[in-house]
Amino acid sequence: MSPKEIATHYGAKLFDTAEAAQAAGFMLTERHAPRNVWNKASATQSLLLGLREKMERGEIKEIGLVNEPYAVTGCYLPNDANGGTTAEPAPGS
Repeated sequence: MSPKEIATHYGAKLFDTAEAAQAAGFMLTERHAPRNVWNKASATQSLLLGLREKMERGEIKEIGLVNEPYAVTGCYLPNDANGGTTAEPAPGS
């Protein structure tokens, strides 16, 4: 399956650029730049499974994927408009 098909399977919103995802209010997570198509599909699956778990626990509202030609990045829509509930505390807090 392609990253686009995997995103559709998990109900993830699909973006072409990180800037488009951020403009839609999505927060970016991990970015993977695999060397071949098979690894890109595997990276997509891994990213979306983790995000889906957070969505099922109610930590985030919606999941997404930035599908660039040579990389994939996970993204999510926070529950609140102030930047999310899953943000990690600042170092030293």
